[in-house]
Amino acid sequence: MKKLLLKILPWIITVVALYLAFKGVHILEVTETILAGNPIWLGITITLTIFSYVLRAYRWQFFFPEKVISFANAYKVLVLGFFMNNILPARAGEIVRAHLGAKFTNTKRTLVLATVASERLTDGLIISIMFVIYVILTPKEAISNGMLFVAGMFFSATLMVLLLLVLRTQIFNYAEKLANRFNNKAILYSVDRFQVFINGLAPMFNRRRLPITASLSLAIWLIELLAYYAIVRAFSADLTLFSCILFLVAVNFSSLIPAAPAGIGVIEAVASGVLVGHGLDKGLALSMVISQHLIQILVIAIPGIYFTVTLKKHLNAIKTEANDDL
Repeated sequence: MKKLLLKILPWIITVVALYLAFKGVHILEVTETILAGNPIWLGITITLTIFSYVLRAYRWQFFFPEKVISFANAYKVLVLGFFMNNILPARAGEIVRAHLGAKFTNTKRTLVLATVASERLTDGLIISIMFVIYVILTPKEAISNGMLFVAGMFFSATLMVLLLLVLRTQIFNYAEKLANRFNNKAILYSVDRFQVFINGLAPMFNRRRLPITASLSLAIWLIELLAYYAIVRAFSADLTLFSCILFLVAVNFSSLIPAAPAGIGVIEAVASGVLVGHGLDKGLALSMVISQHLIQILVIAIPGIYFTVTLKKHLNAIKTEANDDL
């Protein structure tokens, strides 16, 4: 019963969220509004969104302790990870990405998973900083306590990772002593993977790489912000570029809520609710959120489907290259 509840709970959340999102709104009106969106601005949104994922792939290379993955392979694996997140529950795409990343780099999955964790933590931190700036400069606006809490969690997680890295030698020594005392294969294996994972987080604070990853991360989210502004312009909504920070934060923080794959429902409910609180008509707000969400899904789905179909070919090419090197 417990397992069943865990499986159906995300879908219950999704159904409730969809009900709240579309409550009091005519679906036909929303559809007409979406179809009436300015195609030029929507095209700009698509272009900016694609470019942000290209930059993500380039940045991902710097989260590895050494450059072990090419840009082309980084893009393939990253897109596949995001694509699987959109079709599998519980963000299982991260595990898929770790598995494929290990195949492409000939490293341990735990190490690749650490690079993904670094990426997620960095993104969350940048979004949180943007949100804090928004809060400071717009003190009279009604700000969600929930979003402030999530922002605080990202700051806390970042400080915790930094503390772990500073104290990792002492932590590793203690873990090894504990493992040797029990002399259990499972414990020894877990300690080894724990060390790999923590060491995999180290490039996030590497003195040489930090300026690069920080600059790329800032560029990625400024591009994303411009994409959100392009959506606003496509529907002639009364939102400034600065106000779009709230739009961006609402979408990305709401995607953390455990729901159906791709965050369908919760993103529409939360983000449209935040925009309504900002003074927009609910039908218009929902149309903007749906359009942005659909573009995000399609930008990943189209290359994701292609890479999924040709995945076997890519992996065989990797094996051939490895044999040639030998």
